[in-house]
Amino acid sequence: MIAALTVALAAVAAGYVLAPLLRGVAATPAEAADTRAERARLVREREAALRVLSDLALDHATGKMSDADYEALRQRQEAVALDVLRRLDAMEAGRA
Repeated sequence: MIAALTVALAAVAAGYVLAPLLRGVAATPAEAADTRAERARLVREREAALRVLSDLALDHATGKMSDADYEALRQRQEAVALDVLRRLDAMEAGRA
């Protein structure tokens, strides 16, 4: 009985100690800081890409840009925005 309790307690303690390693937590504070910096950079890129798309739509709506130019620039900028969103999603999936 005491042996079984000791083994169970040791298993719980080992699980508690090893949990961060099994979750894939960054090994060092520097790696965690790098990850936060990369995420912040991607968020800034996302905001910039969305701002450009908004500006393009406004310029097109006010007649400052032809339909052909708008479509070409919009498609290019949407590709940039999608790439940034995919990288952010991948980063979030890696943290989960």
